[in-house]
Amino acid sequence: MRNLVAFYQTRNQAEAVRDELVSAGYDSGNITVRSPSSGDDKGLWESIKEAFGFADEQDHQIYAEASRRGAYSVILRQDDDNASQSQERAVEIMRRHNPIDLDQQATEWKSQGWIGYRGAQTAPAATAATATTQTNKANRRSTPAQGQEVIPVVQEELQVGKRQVQQGGVRVYSRVTERPVQEQINLREEHVSVERRPVDRPVTNADAAFQERTIEATESAEKAVVNKQARVVEEVALNKHVEERTETVNDTVRRTDVDVEKLQPGQAGAQADWTDEFVTTLSNDQRYRGRDWNTIETDARSSFEQRYPGRKWDQVKDQIRRGYDKVRSRV
Repeated sequence: MRNLVAFYQTRNQAEAVRDELVSAGYDSGNITVRSPSSGDDKGLWESIKEAFGFADEQDHQIYAEASRRGAYSVILRQDDDNASQSQERAVEIMRRHNPIDLDQQATEWKSQGWIGYRGAQTAPAATAATATTQTNKANRRSTPAQGQEVIPVVQEELQVGKRQVQQGGVRVYSRVTERPVQEQINLREEHVSVERRPVDRPVTNADAAFQERTIEATESAEKAVVNKQARVVEEVALNKHVEERTETVNDTVRRTDVDVEKLQPGQAGAQADWTDEFVTTLSNDQRYRGRDWNTIETDARSSFEQRYPGRKWDQVKDQIRRGYDKVRSRV
């Protein structure tokens, strides 16, 4: 879930932002307009944590103070799978209605004596302790850690396995077809014919005169007889053969590299201060308004190396990017 927060001086500004976001296609159920908080500090603190649970403790304090001073907030919640272009459009809409610059306001409040929010206190002793903590907020990162701190060096290893996948195949069908054929054969037929011939000769014994006789002559004919015999004239065989090949798998693996920098006296704990200062400078630069980190990283590195010669950009760029994205989420 990605969240955008902007604070405005009047309710009309906040409601105009909400209406324009809805008109731009954002779900009204993901847009909240929050009125300034009133009442005891403890109730204010709890309501801030409930409304801005996605923010860290430092942002909670700034949000609480802005709300206590009468500012109206607009909260837009977006799913992670929303395109960055959609988020940039929402930021542009919020900026168009002149939101309060919370970083600048927080600096002014501190110059006026504001030492952070103390709504969670329940006793006078806690009040003094919290006040001391807030007063020394800038130095909290400078406190040396007691005992041993371990930074794990994590390295990924590439593991390549095999799995069997279907890549097609061959399917063979057999079907029966018919086609006309012709063969020729010679057939023989017998026919009987009767011939009467005039004769004039004396009768002989061979003539068997005056005896009754019957003579039969039969006719025959050959007919074509069809017989079929199936013969195997071809075979279709399916054979499998296996081939092996070597494939090179290209990928990337990550490793946590730890660089050790020797600090001179007076430098311990100072990195957080100058990196925060650089993040504030980037966020207030009009050239980078409404632009995400990927589009400004090259310019940011060039500006960093000019501003802090001798310091290593690769060691702090992730911290600066997180700070920049955090400020952008507050518009």
